[in-house]
Formats: sequence, C-alpha cells, structure tokens
Amino acid sequence: MPGNDLAMPVNPSDGDAALEARLAEAFGGAYTLEAEIGRGGMGVVYRAHDEKLKRTVAIKVLPPELAYRRDIRARFVREAETAARLSHPNIVPIHGVGEANDLVYFVMGFVDGESLGLRLKRRGQLSIEEARRIMRETSDALAAAHQQGVIHRDVKPDNILLEGTRGRVMVTDFGIAKALSAEGGTLTDTGIAIGTPAFMSPEQAAGERVIDGRSDLYSLGVVAFQMLTGELPFQAPTVPGLL
Repeated sequence: MPGNDLAMPVNPSDGDAALEARLAEAFGGAYTLEAEIGRGGMGVVYRAHDEKLKRTVAIKVLPPELAYRRDIRARFVREAETAARLSHPNIVPIHGVGEANDLVYFVMGFVDGESLGLRLKRRGQLSIEEARRIMRETSDALAAAHQQGVIHRDVKPDNILLEGTRGRVMVTDFGIAKALSAEGGTLTDTGIAIGTPAFMSPEQAAGERVIDGRSDLYSLGVVAFQMLTGELPFQAPTVPGLL
C-alpha cells in the first residue's frame, strides 16, 4: 500500500479520532494504538502495543468504506487467515485477525525500518549489490508463498519492507489485493483491476480470473528495473494508457 513504512509515523486527519475510538473498543484492551504509520486504498496501518505479550505490533484495518460490506469482510478475514499460515524469515508474520464494531483488522509483526519505496524516493536507484540482495530475499519469500498456494498480487516497492541497518527484506500484504477483489477474482465490482498499475502483469491488468505465481514474478521484474535504473519500464499519463 502506498506509504507502507511501518516505522515512519504520519499525521492522521481529524476524522480519524472516531475510527481509533472504535478500534480501541474492538480491541477490548488487548492492544493500545501508538501511532498511525501508513495508509492507502487497502487500509490504515497503526503501530500498537500488545498488552498481553508486551511487544510492539502493527495493525492493519480495512477501510470503513469497504468494511461495511459483508462479502469483503469475509474475504479479508479469509485471506488474512491464509497468509497467517506463511512462515518465512522474509515474510512479515500475521499474528491474528479480528472483526468487531463493523471493523476488520489483522495484527502483524512490526518492522523497524523503511519500505523499498521510500528508499527509492530518497536515493533514486540502488547499487547492483544491494538490488541483487533485495531481489534474492524477495524471491525467496514469494517462492515460499507460492509453494503454499498463496499469490501476492500486489508486489511493489511499498510492500517490500527493509528491516534494521542491514535492510533485511520483509514482504507484507500477501493476499490483501485478492481479498478486495470481486468474487476472489482480479476485478473490483467497478471493473478496475486490483493491484498497482505500474507493477501489474499483463494478465492481471486484463482481468484474467486465474492468476498464478508468474504474475508476482513479472511485478518483481518491474521492481528490479526500478531499483537499477531509478525509473519504471512503462510510463503513461493515465492509468488506461499504462495498462
């Protein structure tokens, strides 16, 4: 999701106070929100404290304008539960998923670092050595997910987090794009392909119902191109032109 930098607090708008109050009630004291650290079309992310296990976590909340739909809530929960079964050193772990007060959220590991997207904004492009390492670790994460039948569907720099001083890759948001698509496919009910256009594979952009791991590999190839050149391979002034 855009701005998915899980250690970089952002200033929430005034209208978020009500959402945070509803979340606090839904958590029932299990988690304490500390700061909003990212938001985009697929949700808002908070840094929070797990009161029982005494650890820092990240909590992603489905946008309220989507959460009111029972079918989307069900898919969000189902995809989060599927992603929670993934266990890999380069995948952000999902600790749990919850639904209350017409809200749906999942609790995941907190990554102390920045997204690849933010790093590229700061530096433009990366060295061959750094890009190779990021590609290798991201590929390992995707391969592990694909072996479990989980397709990411939204591989992009903002979903590749870099932890600590070494910058260990931690891939996040597995399956969330599918959860927000119609009937588990690749199109929303408004006919817009789910994913990020600049990184989307041709078959995903075309709205094909059957998407496999090769779509993720295409997106990763676009990420590699951007890391090495500082630019995207395909550019257009409009989304339809890009697709």
